[in-house]
Amino acid sequence: MPDSRTLIRAGGRGLVILVAAAVGVTVLGAAAIVPWPEHRAEPLSRSIQPAESRTVRVCPGPMLELGDDAESVSALGSVRLVTATEPADADVEQLTLAPPRGSEDDIAVSLATQPGGVDAGMLAGGQAQQLATETAAGFVAAACAEPVAEAWLAGGTTELGRSTLLLLANPGDVPATVDVRVHSETGPVDAPSGLGLVVQPGAQRVVSLAGLAPAAASPVVQVTSSGGTVAASLEQTSIDVLTPSGAELIGTTAPPAKRQTITGVVVQQSGGIAVDEDHAEGDAHPSLRLLATGTEPVEAAVSVVPETGGEGSVFDVVLQAGQVSDIPLGELAAGDYTVRIDGDGEFVAAARTATRVSGDELPSDFAWFPASLPLLDETLVAVPQGPGAKLHLANPSDADVEASLVAEDGEEAITVPAGAAVSTAMPASGGRVLITGGAGLQASVSFSGERQLAAFAVQPPGPLDSPILIYPR
Repeated sequence: MPDSRTLIRAGGRGLVILVAAAVGVTVLGAAAIVPWPEHRAEPLSRSIQPAESRTVRVCPGPMLELGDDAESVSALGSVRLVTATEPADADVEQLTLAPPRGSEDDIAVSLATQPGGVDAGMLAGGQAQQLATETAAGFVAAACAEPVAEAWLAGGTTELGRSTLLLLANPGDVPATVDVRVHSETGPVDAPSGLGLVVQPGAQRVVSLAGLAPAAASPVVQVTSSGGTVAASLEQTSIDVLTPSGAELIGTTAPPAKRQTITGVVVQQSGGIAVDEDHAEGDAHPSLRLLATGTEPVEAAVSVVPETGGEGSVFDVVLQAGQVSDIPLGELAAGDYTVRIDGDGEFVAAARTATRVSGDELPSDFAWFPASLPLLDETLVAVPQGPGAKLHLANPSDADVEASLVAEDGEEAITVPAGAAVSTAMPASGGRVLITGGAGLQASVSFSGERQLAAFAVQPPGPLDSPILIYPR
């Protein structure tokens, strides 16, 4: 039987254990109440500014005409070219690209500055041309484009009496391998001959869209390149029986998105076709070309708002995946309009209008209006010489935007109200315009005269010169 000393020692050890346990519970409770010291290690990063490179723009050159053998190409006259830089005294090198196969004419022109000569977006170019031949008539204008790896072009047709050419220019030093994919009103076009096209460095290549998508009423073209970047544009000419009925150079439209804005849509004569007549034929009425680029249908709301103010019109459309839709914009009064489209899926968009002389049933000219992307805080625009030139600015945001337009003849302050658009006349002789404080605005340039109609979107520069954030390991 244990003696009293053993019991005392055992009791003492038990008491020590109980006390230690109580202290542990107390410490844990305090830890739950008192915040533990925190330490967060932010990953090491470094902002790297790419080496300064040349700023490059490519002007498509004069309108072209295919020969009788479809292998030869000739230029229809010459263009009026205007260039602009900021600062204005920066040196610009103009280099004529090698003409396409089957042509001896000088066509596309590459504009380039020296590395570091200007900031991104501070080189601009524009061209204009008046056509008056037995096969082509009308006024065309285009902005000189930045070479890119992917471009979308909405416009043109290969129906009877209509010719549409795809112009590909490679101002770089290495060959560009280009894939051309066409969608039409019947869906994606199976055209293996449009894949793997090689555009040599410092050269232009011309592709007849009729060879890829014959008798397509509503083509939309996707151009992707590897190896080098290219500048892409479409040219369209129309002829009814023996009478030329318009021409246009069509630049790239904004890439696929759930919201698209088309600024400065010029309607010269009141009229049009009701929206519900979505199978209306012909190209003499204002219309909208849309393509849902995903795999599911897209439901979209279209608003057509006059620049002068007012409610405008709103209607809904359903876009089938991969299938191009040409939709009438309704009966519109003469004037300038902003077209906004909001959808539940991604799509591309462009609008088309035409002009005709009073009493004539056939159009005498037409224009395509691509969707544009939001501008940066500073944007330089080169406006070529042309009739009734206007700069259009649309503000899709919920707050007014105050911008400044700096032209050769002075500076003008302009306020673009929230959700509205304004326009300002440009000199008939053309020139340069620097838009400052215009971040978020969307812009275009239009031309309008008797038997004359043309337009191009003002697209911001790509992010090639933007700083890159890297995380060293």
